[in-house]
Amino acid sequence: MNIEAENRNGYHISAEMKSVWAVEMQLLTKTLEVCEKHQLKIWAEGGTLLGAVREHGFIPWDDDIDMAMPRKDFDKLQSIAKEEFKAPFFYQSGYTDLLPNGVVKLRMDNTAAIERVSVFCNHHQGIFIDIFPLDVMPDNEKESKLFINNVVKKRKELSTFCYHNYSLSDWKYNYRIYKKIKTIKRKGFHNCFKEYEQYVKQYMYSDNKNVSLVAWFYKDNYLRDRQWYHDTIMLPFEDILLPIPIGYHQILTKQFGDYMTPVKAPAMHEGFICLDAGKSYLDFLPALRQKYRIESLKTRFFRFTKK
Repeated sequence: MNIEAENRNGYHISAEMKSVWAVEMQLLTKTLEVCEKHQLKIWAEGGTLLGAVREHGFIPWDDDIDMAMPRKDFDKLQSIAKEEFKAPFFYQSGYTDLLPNGVVKLRMDNTAAIERVSVFCNHHQGIFIDIFPLDVMPDNEKESKLFINNVVKKRKELSTFCYHNYSLSDWKYNYRIYKKIKTIKRKGFHNCFKEYEQYVKQYMYSDNKNVSLVAWFYKDNYLRDRQWYHDTIMLPFEDILLPIPIGYHQILTKQFGDYMTPVKAPAMHEGFICLDAGKSYLDFLPALRQKYRIESLKTRFFRFTKK
């Protein structure tokens, strides 16, 4: 992939961003190779699906790649990941690292993609692509609401363990956080994650109508008819062919509305505070942690004295 700066549809893309894209394309190509080898279904998702259909490549202001897989194929990928993804690739999940949701991130060693929420976390923070499981949803509306509420609750508990932040003044809040962390420590994070994932995929063998990205996040516009994924077509994406679901029009319309009309967004994900294709996240974390530790203490002290 050409990593020189360019203007695309009136939007400037820096050489630095093109370098990040190039790393993501390496990660994507590796993933597609593994899926083809093992005959696993995988499709472009979210902004990547939109980019494939409208731009035949990255949306100019996008900075990541999203893919989705049926749960059974996703689980198969999990089972072969250790053998298929060797360094410099790192297959990051709730089983291989402290990742508190159902998404998998394939990361590249010796790069940096640090999100604000992860500054004080000890997990791998290289440039990544996301791979989401498509989980079968309950057909019954009441059952579906209960299911979603329980998934959110369980995911929040895992997130609290990974991203917790104590207060200087709210001791009741601190005690609740402490209890949740203690419970997960006692059971083991990876055991708790396994329980979470087993709950999320409980309908995978049913013939229910809809699927969703509920293991990662749930919104009504992420609820999709399974028939939209009954076949695959290939579209150009940068310099490769990318698999997309046959029902891409219905998926994109539900998620974005008039998806063929570009709507400009910020060039970088709001959560990224560092993106670098040439240096490891380990080179950046010490200074970032010092910076945000001082800022956090100042903010908390102000809130405490204001009370």
